[in-house]
Amino acid sequence: MDEKIIALIPAGGIGARAQVGGHSGPKQYRAISGVPMLVHTVRALLNHGDISQVHIGVAPNDAYITDCVMPESSRVSIHRSGGASRADTVLNTLLASKAADNDWVLVHDAARPGLRADSLAALVKTCLLHDRGGILATPVPDTVKRAVVDNGLDVIESTVPRDGLWLAQTPQMFRVGMLRDALLKAKAQGFEVTDEASAMEYCGYSPLLVKGSPENMKVTWPGDFDMMAHWL
Repeated sequence: MDEKIIALIPAGGIGARAQVGGHSGPKQYRAISGVPMLVHTVRALLNHGDISQVHIGVAPNDAYITDCVMPESSRVSIHRSGGASRADTVLNTLLASKAADNDWVLVHDAARPGLRADSLAALVKTCLLHDRGGILATPVPDTVKRAVVDNGLDVIESTVPRDGLWLAQTPQMFRVGMLRDALLKAKAQGFEVTDEASAMEYCGYSPLLVKGSPENMKVTWPGDFDMMAHWL
């Protein structure tokens, strides 16, 4: 195919919720089975042979990235393009990548090192087949409760029907130009972007949902590192 597929990892944050004693640096650099989590994540993306380059956006003052030994370093580009928010980092890194508007970009969380090769392949195949952006996600399996605070305690306000509810994951795959324009529009109009799909939805698009897997969980809390080490 004429258009390229690139991957983009926004890695400009510190992951405060995942901090534990002895690990004060950004969580993406904490080791899992002796290897920084970010490196595991890069490896997962490089498993797909059609991804021409992985672009990583880090904070301008990041002092850790130079110590990371990346696999297939010729397919990995580091940009000090971190911004004030995830959306800013994605936008800055997308611009720094110099990718063409018609290329595809897979935006993936640094804290999702458990991405399975079959899930990644399914997302890429589905988006290319339908020429339409999409994301990995999983249907909500449990009963969902909406909470309110009552005298300092979380209590149930109501039960939310889970039919049609999905938990968003990454990668999220879109045409470079379409995603760039959506992020620029959302920023100009003060819309809070929670993930790339939300920016696309804001601009009137309806991204595809492709079923992911539990292993593609986002490492968020200290205990998640042990669970991810088991899966990896």
